[in-house]
Amino acid sequence: METGSSTATKMNDETLSIQHDWHLELKEPVSQFYLGIKPTGANKTQYFDCKITKLVDEHGFAVMPGEGPIKSSEFSKFSLDEQNRLSITFQNRKTTFVSSSKEWTMMENGSAPRTFDVSSTGGTMVAANAMGDLVVMGTERTDIYKDLCGHVMDIYRCQFFPSGLVVLGGGMDCRIRIWAIDTGLCVRTLEGHKGAITGLGTIDVGKDIISCSNDGTAKIWNCGSAGIQNSWDFQKGKCVDLAVSEDSSRFAVICEENHLSIINLHGNKDKKKIPLPSEPSSLCFSSDASVVFVGFENGHVAAWKEGKMIGEILTGKGRVNSLKFHRNRLIVAFNDGGVYAYFTPSLQNSDSTTISAEYVMTGANCDPVYDLAIHGDNVYTTCRDGKIRMYKLNLE
Repeated sequence: METGSSTATKMNDETLSIQHDWHLELKEPVSQFYLGIKPTGANKTQYFDCKITKLVDEHGFAVMPGEGPIKSSEFSKFSLDEQNRLSITFQNRKTTFVSSSKEWTMMENGSAPRTFDVSSTGGTMVAANAMGDLVVMGTERTDIYKDLCGHVMDIYRCQFFPSGLVVLGGGMDCRIRIWAIDTGLCVRTLEGHKGAITGLGTIDVGKDIISCSNDGTAKIWNCGSAGIQNSWDFQKGKCVDLAVSEDSSRFAVICEENHLSIINLHGNKDKKKIPLPSEPSSLCFSSDASVVFVGFENGHVAAWKEGKMIGEILTGKGRVNSLKFHRNRLIVAFNDGGVYAYFTPSLQNSDSTTISAEYVMTGANCDPVYDLAIHGDNVYTTCRDGKIRMYKLNLE
């Protein structure tokens, strides 16, 4: 069994916080909001009042002194671009706050979407909730395109196939269902798990899929025959989630008994078994599949490469609900409503004991953000307040 590395870089998150609706008054001549920072070891957050004043061809920024040891002079640079992205440099670390450019409400029955995905074309979205509702909607229109029926009770996972024309779903009823979007019909039902479906993934173009379940197993299915191609019993309690690498060369599963398994889908299908420091809640691969990122119930995020932990971010932001990797950034959705994008090279070989997110996506007022999806440089989130939000990051 592999073990974690004692030389892993551990960094405390010291990202600035901002008033969730800070952007709403930007059209006014003067807008005001608060900023907050909780240094490592501090008992409480120190807040600062911030004011932005519209001038002829630029903006004026002012930070009022707060009650605490941090001086307002430690805020050294401010800028606001044409898309109202606010960049602030604090203690020589720059963080850009991004408000949503679009918002949707897909479900009006009071149950917020818990799982969500965007198609490969970016033209459609799929979302599901704890009431068993599974709907498809266009990103340019606000009406529901298709209501996909068949699941009973909670739906824990839904996603598009790579084509963007087929949807995959699984949940409490222990079944995996596949729908054609054009007809809205369920074309396959995959049965074999003995517990709720907690993770789904497609292999290559989607001829085969992978699932994991509360029954402690992961299975590969052939969509054409609905048969099980392979199965793994991890014997580490319930499977929490799974991730498939972009090249479909491997997949990883996290289990509730503090365990990570990485399985090679090529050759002899060898399996790495990695003990985790605490109970995991989410995971994803880096683009080249060399690193697995794991989020935890305690709000920490860690990275493993070749079976060794190489870096860890320590936060106090509650459960990590979703992780996505995009262009050297690890995007994290937290239970306190925070959505942060960290520059991942800083996780390795850093002398610093602290880290700040490069981007913070705002709008959730302390409501948990349940899931993430990415299309191009657009990041989509689904939140307990019932809103699906889209953010434009324009990453380099």
